[in-house]
Amino acid sequence: MKPSYSIALLVGAVTGLVLALTLVLYVGATGGVPSVNAVVDGSRVIPVFAPSASSLWITVILASAFGGFVAAAATKGTARVIDPDASSASLWVIATLGIVIAPVIGMAVFPLGAVVLGTIEEGTVTLSVVQMVSLALISGFVAGGFIVWLSYILARPPMAKEDTSILVDAVDRSA
Repeated sequence: MKPSYSIALLVGAVTGLVLALTLVLYVGATGGVPSVNAVVDGSRVIPVFAPSASSLWITVILASAFGGFVAAAATKGTARVIDPDASSASLWVIATLGIVIAPVIGMAVFPLGAVVLGTIEEGTVTLSVVQMVSLALISGFVAGGFIVWLSYILARPPMAKEDTSILVDAVDRSA
């Protein structure tokens, strides 16, 4: 079966969305971001996350590294099942790629998103639950797509094929 890198990009983006949502739910449920408060806005009460900025950044880095590892390792395993004879990079290279790229993307999205969508005052980040989930989904979409696409290229590298049409054209011209 011929590798399809565009499908890997699409599958990776969807996988990144699901994995990011799962990690947000897990981290929120286990107290990884412990400061859930309520803000009164007129007649509405809005639940917000209000952790210190440093704890949010560390949580983003650790959760992203775990998610990147899972996405990269799953891609390597899937590629191995699809084409067991492919000459691919080792799991250590592919997993390291996921562990490094996901936190970089997460740390590009979350601080910028916290400034644009929420507020950062006196070292405390305030984001509504919807904003937090939105930022996680954006970073999961981008990181998942990129990691799975690149991991798939490393797991099933493109193979050079001999172009026989050049030889056929040369024989036709000589006749």
